[in-house]
Amino acid sequence: MYAFLLAFVAGGNALAQSAGMVTGVVVDSSGAPVLDATVRLEVAGANTGELHTATDGRFAFTTDAAGALRVFVTAAGFAQAVETVTADRQALRITLQPAPFFEAVNVTSSRTDVPRADPTVTMTVMSSSELLTSGALTVDDALKAVPGFTLFRRTSSRVSNPTAQGITLRGLGGTGASRSLVLADGVPLNDAFGGWVYWDRVPQIAIDRIEVQRGSGSDLYGADAVGGVVQILTLRPARRTVRALVEGGNLGTGRASLFGGGHNRGWSYSAAGEWFTTAGYITVAEQQNPGIAPRGPIDTKAGSDHRSALGSVDYQANNGWRFNARASLFRENRQNGTPAVVNDTDARQGAGEIAGGIAGGLLSARVFGGTQDYGQTFSAVSADRRTEALNRIQSIPTTATGVGAQWIRPWSRHSLLLGAEGRFIKGRTIETPYTAQGLPLVTTDAGGRQRVGSAFAQATFNVSDRLTMVAGVHADGWHSESRNTTYNKTLGAVNPRGSVAYRIGNTGLSLRGSAYRGFRAPTLNELYRGFRAGNTDTRPNEALQPERLAGGEGGVLFARGRASTRATAFWNVLDDTITNITLSITPQLITKQRANADKVRAAGVELEGELRLPASLSVGVSSAIVNSRFEGDTSLRNNRVPQVPKYNVGVNVRYGDEKWIASGQFRVTGAQFEDDLNLFTLRRANVLDVFGSRRFAGKLATFFAVENIFDSEYDVGRTPILTTGLPRTVRAGVQIWLP
Repeated sequence: MYAFLLAFVAGGNALAQSAGMVTGVVVDSSGAPVLDATVRLEVAGANTGELHTATDGRFAFTTDAAGALRVFVTAAGFAQAVETVTADRQALRITLQPAPFFEAVNVTSSRTDVPRADPTVTMTVMSSSELLTSGALTVDDALKAVPGFTLFRRTSSRVSNPTAQGITLRGLGGTGASRSLVLADGVPLNDAFGGWVYWDRVPQIAIDRIEVQRGSGSDLYGADAVGGVVQILTLRPARRTVRALVEGGNLGTGRASLFGGGHNRGWSYSAAGEWFTTAGYITVAEQQNPGIAPRGPIDTKAGSDHRSALGSVDYQANNGWRFNARASLFRENRQNGTPAVVNDTDARQGAGEIAGGIAGGLLSARVFGGTQDYGQTFSAVSADRRTEALNRIQSIPTTATGVGAQWIRPWSRHSLLLGAEGRFIKGRTIETPYTAQGLPLVTTDAGGRQRVGSAFAQATFNVSDRLTMVAGVHADGWHSESRNTTYNKTLGAVNPRGSVAYRIGNTGLSLRGSAYRGFRAPTLNELYRGFRAGNTDTRPNEALQPERLAGGEGGVLFARGRASTRATAFWNVLDDTITNITLSITPQLITKQRANADKVRAAGVELEGELRLPASLSVGVSSAIVNSRFEGDTSLRNNRVPQVPKYNVGVNVRYGDEKWIASGQFRVTGAQFEDDLNLFTLRRANVLDVFGSRRFAGKLATFFAVENIFDSEYDVGRTPILTTGLPRTVRAGVQIWLP
């Protein structure tokens, strides 16, 4: 049975001892206390308690257990530490050592609340500190530092249409619907109807860390995780906590992000909210390709504003069971570059969870649900870009619910995870087309329902201190049906994964490898919703088949002293790839339709390195080289997959001490194609962001940041109208932490 009891020990030079107490202090290599470290007590191989260290690094467990006791300590940026509790239960002093970037603890690789460093997966963890001290304003822009992470059309969520906010990992791109699953505290953040991502639904100041697992996560997360998993984890206050971020800058940009929470007698609570606005900029380039009219009077700024809020209540019972309820609200409005093209989103979501010890393991069950209303207008712009006419109006109401449970049981050095989940989606696309004269035509109402049910299992074997083996399997059942046609389809998939990691003596060198399968079903958006971007009109396709992935990866890791590196080679084959196929091209209109394009073969290598220099200076390098092409029996054979760059390279330099923090992030994104026929090229992009801050009294910091400091003009879209990325953006503000 799990018993989670939290006790803060205040003052004094010695830790109080009693027959039922296990106490200690957690410090770093300099002797400074580490606050908010996760401390876990294990008795005879079973977890019996978990808590977080106080501001002075201290912790205390109450337990009557006898026999072998061990204390496990994990904290962001540090390697895990394990201490054995002796019979006399002397106060422990646990010193944490800095961890290589690839040994950062995470929960995503095992779906559990117990963080761990899994050596068999390719994981990147971005802490709250890194997020708030980088030049990038938004979460999606900050994640461009992850090897191989690119956004559909490279554009920032500040100015892009939500339906284009998909991500690409390891060359599995080509569509606005992400082939990677994005979660917020275990609940899907991908749009239930279309698969795109609303990055601003979580107030940035409330984010504790972001975990990015590259490579298929279908063995644990099922459909939608063929490219990987991105999880945003929010703060869980162990004491009264207040955070605030207020900033403003050019392009009419302003943001206020607030978080507050506390803990009292087993109850913990938190609330966060964010307000954001930007007037944006004119995305259409002043200079166009020959035969295409340049920017005209009809082109206006693409801007956005949003409001987001979340609240959470958690209760920890004395018998070890934990109960959690959370709710979130989100609303945004966007101007998409011409007067007639706008969109808005209004979303509501709630979730509940219960967890506790049963049958020697930890059982957790979650339910979530939400509704969303999305509205979008489209227009036809004249060839000289002087006038436009409303083309269609869309309304997309969506309802999504989900339920799941999992049980994890540790056995000494090994563990077993079992679980099952279901997800239910209902969505409609209500569309009114307009004639060139502005007269409405017959309104259509399409859409449907989808159900996904699954069961999964994962076994982890720590065979020795050097060898770790993980085996998992996920079985999915998918059902989709139309609301107004006879379409009705049910399919299944079994997705296994096997992984191994081996550490070579005390050399600091490790080897690892994985093989896996994955599965992604078409979204309701791909089945039923058409759209128009520039002069390109894309039609839906009710006959789409699910995509199926087979792939593998192998890597070498090295960590010695201040230096750590990781090299990973990967290979993926995606069968029945869903992409936008060009049907016809005229000077006035390009017509496309979603279709299964046989297969995509994506192979490449990711290189990462970090060097911690003296004087609180560190340098990080990340890069990915990708060859992603269509293969098989298709007219697109040998064409490169659209929206996948040949390479990207990032360099991150960071300095920090008690008062000053400075960072710079330089990114190079290679050329990529806009379309399936490889007719329109998006040229290489070079962007440098910088950040600097000064802290006062350890609780307040002022900062200054510049994105795209050299004001480089880079391509983000050719439809065939050329649109460009974010120009130089300057902002300044304050950050507050209490206590």
